[in-house]
Amino acid sequence: MPRPSLDERHRRILKFVVESHVMRAEPVGSQYVRMAYHLSISPATIRGAMKRLEGEGLLDHPHTSAGRIPTEAGYRYYVDSLMEPEPITPATKRVLDKALDCRAPAAEDLQGLATRVLAKSSGQLAMVAVRSWAELPIQSLNLVALEEGVLLLAIGERGSSTTWRPSGVADAATIRLAERWITGRLPLRDPAACAALARAARREAPAAAVPLIAEVLHRAGKLLESLRRPDVRIGGAENIASQPEFQSADRLRGLVALLAEPGPLTRAMDAFMGAGGARVTIGRELGEGAMRACSLVGTGIASGRFHGSLGVLGPVRMPYPRLLSLVSYVGGRLAEFA
Repeated sequence: MPRPSLDERHRRILKFVVESHVMRAEPVGSQYVRMAYHLSISPATIRGAMKRLEGEGLLDHPHTSAGRIPTEAGYRYYVDSLMEPEPITPATKRVLDKALDCRAPAAEDLQGLATRVLAKSSGQLAMVAVRSWAELPIQSLNLVALEEGVLLLAIGERGSSTTWRPSGVADAATIRLAERWITGRLPLRDPAACAALARAARREAPAAAVPLIAEVLHRAGKLLESLRRPDVRIGGAENIASQPEFQSADRLRGLVALLAEPGPLTRAMDAFMGAGGARVTIGRELGEGAMRACSLVGTGIASGRFHGSLGVLGPVRMPYPRLLSLVSYVGGRLAEFA
């Protein structure tokens, strides 16, 4: 959908309505905008501008109120075109630096620490997912024949594994041949490396073992994909549950279900891995159901030892300028752990 073309007056009115709604959590009227922002134009002129913005799909008009509220599209326009950065104050930086002042934490400790700090400083639901790079490459690989033609594949020192029934020949000699051929070419860093080795096998591996090698490497790539998706640590659930948007029974039930089965949250955090800076995902951009009532401000994390993502989840009505700066700063601090 093309973005509406707004003149300066309509842009200012939309910015004022969004920021007022974030602060007050209730519909915003023309008289409030005029007084709060010391505008010299009349309330009738402001109402006309609001009506135009409503026609463009950027504001909505609840039936029970004379005021307007921003739509998802209105918040997106604001984030992309109107909001101004809100730098973190020196006092806040000192508090964050002190809270994050730890020495070479393990991945699990770093994840818990960052979740607590982000939840407290943002006042929203905090989500952090980090994993050590050392857990990712396949350094070792074992194939074990089980009963009824089932094979077990185990990779890495921690023994991440999967089982399946091969489609072709998998006698003991072929299994050992495939295992030796693959292990002689380890480590495999990522799923792409597994796929590349499978292509090479068609040219270089013993013909009898090629079909099994291809299946093993396909399964190994899938295991690596699961290792590349860190579990999401969640904190500050009470922050989001206390927001006015989640006080109705239906909204609260949806939020509870989302926290109990956080698959959608995990997938949303995946989208920030490798991202080159903090960004915002709003409402339906996150998905349907309970996710549609939320926005997520997130960023990727990458250091010499860790990779992953972090973010804050809240209602669509969130103070994006402050949260973008906060998420960026905390993410940058975590990336310093080499």
